[in-house]
Amino acid sequence: MRRKRRETPETKPDMTPFSDMTFQLLVFFLVTLKFRTLEGRLDAALPKDMGTQTFETEPIEKVDILLWVTDPGSKQKDSFFKGKDRWVGRSLRYDVGSQRFTRLEDLERFLSPMDKEETPITLDARKGTINEDVVKVLDVVIGLGFRKVSFAGSHEEE
Repeated sequence: MRRKRRETPETKPDMTPFSDMTFQLLVFFLVTLKFRTLEGRLDAALPKDMGTQTFETEPIEKVDILLWVTDPGSKQKDSFFKGKDRWVGRSLRYDVGSQRFTRLEDLERFLSPMDKEETPITLDARKGTINEDVVKVLDVVIGLGFRKVSFAGSHEEE
């Protein structure tokens, strides 16, 4: 006697766990992915007279503006802005190399013929200067169209 074979129903695998695992892996890799971004343009001053192609370059003139307090003046309460203080009788001196200026207009006249695109300017605020002093000079420099402006470190001992 022969046995009858039983027909087994066709089994289909359940794809739900497979798709769940695929999406979990996708989310994991997206979360752990680190994008590389450049935070700013770094200008490198590499030597031009070394390497396979050497050529002469003319040096770029750098302008250092030193801000000195000649008279600190006095601090008074401002009646227009309640709670704010303002300085009265404050005077500064601006040194650019051997040139000395006591007025911002004279400094502006001195800087105006320079090349605005290529000349780097460094603002060096000395002891006793306040933010308002530096911002006034910065407004003049940016107003003239200079693009490369930087600030020097603190010189508290001077």
